[in-house]
Amino acid sequence: MKRFGSLFFVLALLLTMISPALAHDRTEHNEELEYVLFRDRHYSDSHPTTGSIVKRLEDASYLAIDQYNGDGTTELNNLIADKIPGIPASVSEFDFTGNYAHRMFTHRGWNITYDEKAHWPVRQTILKNTIRTKLFSKVETPLAWFPWLSDQVYGNENERKCEAFAVLVYYVHALGDHIEAEKYTALAYVAPLSNSHDRDNPGIIPDLIRYLPVLFEGQTDSEQYKSMMQDLELLAETSDRLYTGTGGVREEQFPEYHQCALDLLETLATYVPELLKKEAFFHSTFYE
Repeated sequence: MKRFGSLFFVLALLLTMISPALAHDRTEHNEELEYVLFRDRHYSDSHPTTGSIVKRLEDASYLAIDQYNGDGTTELNNLIADKIPGIPASVSEFDFTGNYAHRMFTHRGWNITYDEKAHWPVRQTILKNTIRTKLFSKVETPLAWFPWLSDQVYGNENERKCEAFAVLVYYVHALGDHIEAEKYTALAYVAPLSNSHDRDNPGIIPDLIRYLPVLFEGQTDSEQYKSMMQDLELLAETSDRLYTGTGGVREEQFPEYHQCALDLLETLATYVPELLKKEAFFHSTFYE
């Protein structure tokens, strides 16, 4: 019996050591996205018509970031039924086999060159094409009567805004994994909040600081926008100091680092919904 008890203890210890890191479930990721876009964690449930658009964005976000091991057929079928162009006909076209370390193939940053098995360009296309179809198809431009000029001038602007919005969706998902983590080691393969030592992949907040001026191109002189950017800069400074210190984020520093993630969510949810209301692509979709 003593031998059996010892064996059981060893097995239990091994299972604990290899158990997957905590991660947000689909509902939590979706609620946080809706919180950032509308300051309403249950927007899609309380707005049946426009909420269906948000649910397709959430399907695309899941397929781009969290799909693996053959899952995602329902979500992909939802997009196909909504006639999203240029997306795979089957999850087998971008699926990969993974486990709790699946994040290394999709979570390390929007502009990372991942292993080919991740099919990252395909996954990005799923998200961007869904955003383009659901949010930008109703946008009218001042040159609508001259389509050859309109496509050249405003088409490029919409493409840049489409990608910037995709980056926002992507990093809200990664931020959710930061918020879920109870210790720093649970964030293996998740983009850091800020890492100034890596120019190619500087982390969540620096990438947001890079792309939000594109998303809100016509509002960069507003006090609301300036306040948001100032808050982001402060959060980047604090989280970068913790992340780039000798040995990375130490155990005793993790509560402060984790608080940066919580504050980042609140910062985005404070400013982004009001700024989005003033963007033609978003206003025409959700407020007309």
